[in-house]
Amino acid sequence: MSKAVKAVFFDLDGTLVNTLCSLRTAMNKTMAHFGFDPITEEQTRRYVGCGSRVFVEKSLQATADRLYREAESWEKKDEDRAFELDQQADEVMAELDAAYAYYASIFPENCTYRAEAYPGMPDCLRALRTQGIRIACITNKPLDAARLVLDSAFGESFFDYLSADDGTHPLKPDAGVVRDACVKLQVEPSDCVFVGDTGTDIETARNAGIASIGCVYGFRGRAELERYGATVCVDNAAEILPALRGIVS
Repeated sequence: MSKAVKAVFFDLDGTLVNTLCSLRTAMNKTMAHFGFDPITEEQTRRYVGCGSRVFVEKSLQATADRLYREAESWEKKDEDRAFELDQQADEVMAELDAAYAYYASIFPENCTYRAEAYPGMPDCLRALRTQGIRIACITNKPLDAARLVLDSAFGESFFDYLSADDGTHPLKPDAGVVRDACVKLQVEPSDCVFVGDTGTDIETARNAGIASIGCVYGFRGRAELERYGATVCVDNAAEILPALRGIVS
């Protein structure tokens, strides 16, 4: 690790901004539209992080899994009923493309709903900029929605670079998103640190060969972050700057 951090890459959902309500609201509007089961806050925490299509797929899978379990319970009592439930579960998953398209169409109008920067995060980001450290957001969130959320939480064009899902490149944990950010910011990977709240973020950092800070306050918690090998974990945004100093000391 270099003795001076020149850039810090932040995940968005669960790291910079608490977006649980917006994500769950948009998904449950989608589930209601198709007549599927709503998801809970805890399911939302577990399902996000690998892009919106995976989020939709996992949400549909929850309904399908319930139907599969019901089918299994009927197998010895009524084979026809069990078969019917199995078919219903298959039909749920067959709606993935349509459900994803619907979710994508309504997400922009819901993406800032009750979305707020985590306590201490604006001060942390301003301190980094004051020290001449570049800041970037690297997220699997759709690009337009990511811009809306960041502008709402921190002001327009606050970040030096934004990498999000625009349909043209692989998403986290592919190391390419880090390499691209380094090129855009004209820094070396060894001069960068990745900050995130999920195993996907820590894996991204590991794939890119850079240090990582795991945000325990986010969507997944300490156990997952440590399991994936976070360099250090923090309980709140105020601890990020001291953690950075610890990494480079």
